[in-house]
Amino acid sequence: MRKMKFWVVLLFFFMLIAACQPEKLPTLKIAAYNVEYSKNATAGEIGRALKSFDFDVVCFSEAPGGDWTQKVGAALGLNYSAVGEYSTAGHEDKYKTIVSGTPLYDLEEVLMADTLHTATKAKTRINQTEISIYAVHFPFGWRDQAHIDETNNKIATFVSYLNERQEQDVSVVAGDFNFVPSNADDENPYHELFRSIGLDVSWKALGIDCTTHNTYDAFNVEDQGSGEVIDHIMYNPAKMKALEGGIIEMEVPMSDHKPVWTLLQMK
Repeated sequence: MRKMKFWVVLLFFFMLIAACQPEKLPTLKIAAYNVEYSKNATAGEIGRALKSFDFDVVCFSEAPGGDWTQKVGAALGLNYSAVGEYSTAGHEDKYKTIVSGTPLYDLEEVLMADTLHTATKAKTRINQTEISIYAVHFPFGWRDQAHIDETNNKIATFVSYLNERQEQDVSVVAGDFNFVPSNADDENPYHELFRSIGLDVSWKALGIDCTTHNTYDAFNVEDQGSGEVIDHIMYNPAKMKALEGGIIEMEVPMSDHKPVWTLLQMK
């Protein structure tokens, strides 16, 4: 009987210690990669190149249609995937897609007034936290002022969509934004639209100076450090904290863009 009491007390002691341990907050390790319609590397090669990072979620821009996303997910060890309904700007095989280690659900193609400008959305759960993942690729105006104004309106439409959901959602937006983020010397109007609703890129929190790095063009040696950081992971700093992250430098580039990643922790 005395021996049994000893083990009961010991068990209670360990349970008390476990209860006093601070709760471990959920984390999400997410990457974004514009793969240039996989013209320089296969889905398997890209997946194997990124596998050692142990990402929870990867968002792809300019991904081929068909089973490409399932194949890259298999190589990454991420068994759940979502493929956007519409190719960016009507181009062939430039879809926004998502692969994840946890189930994806509530798939939605968010239209910015038309099918040429969309974001691919899916939800997932990390522990008990529901997260809305958006894979994006914004083709920006370049022809004339009218086209630039049209693009401004489409981005504003998407930001308005996000804003309506910020109170209840935990949102992460990842992909090729095609804009350089604001810095101390220059405010980018597209970046400021996102910041106005509480979302921001991870670079500032990570202490990474975008003016001395680039995510495009990975093949052009002269462009290294050009400040062309146009691929981002956006989140709400009031709800999440960026712990780690960076730009993945490949010895042999697999696309004209470089992959970017961030480890986010829920607050």
